Amino acid sequence: MDALHPQMRAIVDMASATPLPALPSLSPAAARAQDAEHYDAYWNAEAPALAAVAERRVPGAGGAIALRFYDPGVAKPAPCLVYLHGGGFVLGGLDSHDRVCRELALAGGVLVAAVDYRLAPEHRFPEPLEDCVAAVAGIAAAGVGWGIDPARLGVGGDSAGGNLALATLLALRDRGGPKLRAGLLVYGMFSADPDLDSRRRFGDGSLLLSAADIEWFWDCYLANPAQRQDPRAAPLLAELGGLPPLYVAAAALDPLLDDSLQLVDRLKRAGQPHDFRLWPGLTHSSFQMTRRLEPMRGYIAEIGAFLKRTLAGFSG
Repeated sequence: MDALHPQMRAIVDMASATPLPALPSLSPAAARAQDAEHYDAYWNAEAPALAAVAERRVPGAGGAIALRFYDPGVAKPAPCLVYLHGGGFVLGGLDSHDRVCRELALAGGVLVAAVDYRLAPEHRFPEPLEDCVAAVAGIAAAGVGWGIDPARLGVGGDSAGGNLALATLLALRDRGGPKLRAGLLVYGMFSADPDLDSRRRFGDGSLLLSAADIEWFWDCYLANPAQRQDPRAAPLLAELGGLPPLYVAAAALDPLLDDSLQLVDRLKRAGQPHDFRLWPGLTHSSFQMTRRLEPMRGYIAEIGAFLKRTLAGFSG
């Protein structure tokens, strides 16, 4: 196993010093409460200030979908990254990734629109995905009325949000729009295969995410085992060409590592434009840890450069 970065080691040690009940032992409601109290509150503290943060809504099949727009003070109409939070389809919301969204807005010089999609198991596949697709369509339709250039949209997400981001890109490709300019996929949960090697190598629970957690997430998200073979649920199984440029990032010590490695291999074979970054010495959840993890600040700056490159050109 690669060595943990010293700051990552300190974070892992901090987590092991205050063990919490394993997610599969909790109800979804209790897991959400535990995550919000012991994780979100700490890692989102002291988040950077922005020019404006606004709450909005767009229509969805299950009712209005709440959005949070992060504006670093860019000229309007501006490019916009639609961001889908991680949390295994079960956890998270507009508050869980507040700091990440602020940092992406600042690094990329773009608006960021966080999506409060419905959560499993109360809302199983495909309902969360339907919300994400509807959110992108609604944001594109709002366009300049919300200060957005609808010709300069991207979609991104981490973990389960990475899954939903890729599935959203594929769905919009197949339906013919709205056309997107970029995709950001951070240690995505792309495969429902429990036997991937990285699940065994890094999934014992000592590195913040366990293989048992991942299986619990899939069991909450999917209505039946056959859906593990549905490429809308497990987008590693989809045809992957014809997408906008993608930025794929993976943590080297993550049970989801093979999801990204296999995705990159399939993107290469499909001739799909992409950048890939492997983050040595880091674990799952590190994307949210800039407060204590200096290397992640540099990686977010790299992502910002990708967003500037892919979304900065004006339409028309």
